[in-house]
Parts: sequence; structure tokens; C-alpha cells
Amino acid sequence: MVNLSKQATLEYLFPETSKWLALQNGLRAFPGSGYILVTAASSLLTVNSGIFGGGINHRRYFINRQVEKDYTSDCPADEMADYLASQFASYKPAAKSEWAALMTAARVVDACWLKVTHQDCQVNVIITAGVNNACSAGVTPYCVSASGKVGPGTINTMAFINRALTPGALVNAVQTMTEAKTQTLRELNITCPVTGAFASGTNTDATLIAAAADTIPCEYTGPGTLIGYMLALGVRGALTQAVKSYLEAGSY
Repeated sequence: MVNLSKQATLEYLFPETSKWLALQNGLRAFPGSGYILVTAASSLLTVNSGIFGGGINHRRYFINRQVEKDYTSDCPADEMADYLASQFASYKPAAKSEWAALMTAARVVDACWLKVTHQDCQVNVIITAGVNNACSAGVTPYCVSASGKVGPGTINTMAFINRALTPGALVNAVQTMTEAKTQTLRELNITCPVTGAFASGTNTDATLIAAAADTIPCEYTGPGTLIGYMLALGVRGALTQAVKSYLEAGSY
């Protein structure tokens, strides 16, 4: 456990494969074979940029699924639905609206899990990272991933907050976490392999944030707020470790 300031405490978690881990009240995680599943006792207000369950909705089941590096599908959302139906008894077409899912070619066993706490406020961040196709937004040409010049790589970020947020604050949280991600990549000297510019992310990143619904909602989550600070701190810590694991493995 690491004390970085008087405001928050960071704790890196090391869950065992195929064993449930309690994260927050009513929130549990299961690192399975080729996926990370997080379940909530009740629906959480969620923003998700992923192909399955995307947008702002209430969700109970959250998954980051590892796929092959050469994965292709004309209808990835339908393919994901088939995968969920084949793997999870709790998934039923009628309950499809309760699920949100991300995909990554990065190894989920190398995910970094980080819990950030301050008094009774808690944020859990789970990040998988691959940076072979790191890009600099507005600098890297579009469709570079289809050029064959770089391999797959994705930064998938899931964050769970035990405080309620308004829809606007949820969007603001995405902004705060993205700023933290970009600053961290710069500090790690991650650059776009095509242009050489400092990377702002990869060209296939996905973000999922879920907030509790049983407290008075916060209306702002910029980096100067407590929740925004905790989110950014969690992203910086988890992304640093996830990228280092990826680089030490020689990508994959």
C-alpha cells in the first residue's frame, strides 16, 4: 500500500485467476480465462465507449475480453453477444441491456488493478494495455491500423466509483481520465511508430466508467475535484504498471 498524499491511498490488487474478488460494496470481480468480469449487485450509471453496451446507460455486468491479435468481425457487437451467451449463464438476450463489454488483444492476465481510497470514497481502476499502435491524436494519419505498419494494441480502462455522478459528471470523468492517460504515456516516452510524435493513446482505446446510484450525485469530476483527482491518480498508477508489463514482455 502506497501513501502518495494526505488525500488518497493507492493499493495495488493482485487477484487470483478464477477466484472472485470483492472490490466495493456489492461490486465483485472475476479474472477468468481470457476475460475480466466485474458484477454489481444493482445497476450502475455507466458510460462506455466500447462496441457492446456503449453510451450512457445503467449496467450491472462489465467485461474486458481478450481476443486474438488478428481478430476481425463484420458485426463485432453480434459476435460479442454470441460469446457472452456461450460463456456466461447470467447472460440472456432479454438481459442484454445489463451488459457492457470491451475487447482487447492485450493479455488480460497483465492487467493492473488499483484501488484508490479517501475516507469513505473509493475508486477501482482496471487497465489492460498494449501500445504497438500508439498514436498522437490529430498528428497520426487516420486508418494507420489498416496499413499493416503496426501491430495491434489497445488501452482499455474500466473505473468503478462508489459515488453517484450526473450524466455530465460522467462525461467529465472521461475527460479527466483521458488527460491522465495522455500525460502518463508522455512520461513513459511512448511515441507513435508512424510519426514519432508523443502518443496521446492508441487508435483503438476504450473507456468504461460506472458510478453508484445510491448517493447524492456529484455534478463535476474535473481533476481539481476529489473524485477527479482519485480517477486520475488511479489511471496514472495502473497505466504505468500495465504499460511496463507490456514492454517487459516484448509486446506480444
